[in-house]
Amino acid sequence: MEALTDIQQAVYDYTRDALQQGLPFPSLREIAQHFGFQHTTARFHLKALEKKGYVRQRSQRVSDYLLPELLPEPLSDQSEMHPGSFDLVARIPAGTPSPVFDETPQSFSVTNDFFGGGDVIGLRVVGDSMSGDSIADGDIAMIKRQQEANKGDILALRIEDEITLKRLRIQADKAHLLPSNPEHPVRVVPAASLEVLGKLVGIIRKV
Repeated sequence: MEALTDIQQAVYDYTRDALQQGLPFPSLREIAQHFGFQHTTARFHLKALEKKGYVRQRSQRVSDYLLPELLPEPLSDQSEMHPGSFDLVARIPAGTPSPVFDETPQSFSVTNDFFGGGDVIGLRVVGDSMSGDSIADGDIAMIKRQQEANKGDILALRIEDEITLKRLRIQADKAHLLPSNPEHPVRVVPAASLEVLGKLVGIIRKV
């Protein structure tokens, strides 16, 4: 691949470090704040990285960039029935949203098609706000990365620098984060501050 300039290398290292820690791809705002850029400058450097093959964009949203070397190899038809390894990348509060923080690197294996395929990661549940859906503190929530959300989906959500596991209801410019444990209140945040990271597709629990 084409060589990077010093600032392009710095931006690339920053995004790669975030993904390796289990965080979403940094937003334009985060990149701009970290380096003291304007948003347009941050986008310019990301586009340069994309042109040189160091990142790949899945949609028009900057949070949907990927690093190609971190993507898993495509599965053959035969390999889909063999155990596959999932990374346990972070903890996700099922209570009051709290800052994203690292999980000690772990992985576990189930059949690759068990959760319906796609880009699936494991997040350790912290808290009991989703106990009405039999989601307990310490469970591993299997999250399929996607930006779409249907009514009734339980979602991994990002609010600024926080993440949480909740159902979602959007009303006008407000986002209502809905717990299933009645002891926890509904939290209302500006819809513009919210990002859907993915949908819950399964729970793994050790008994």
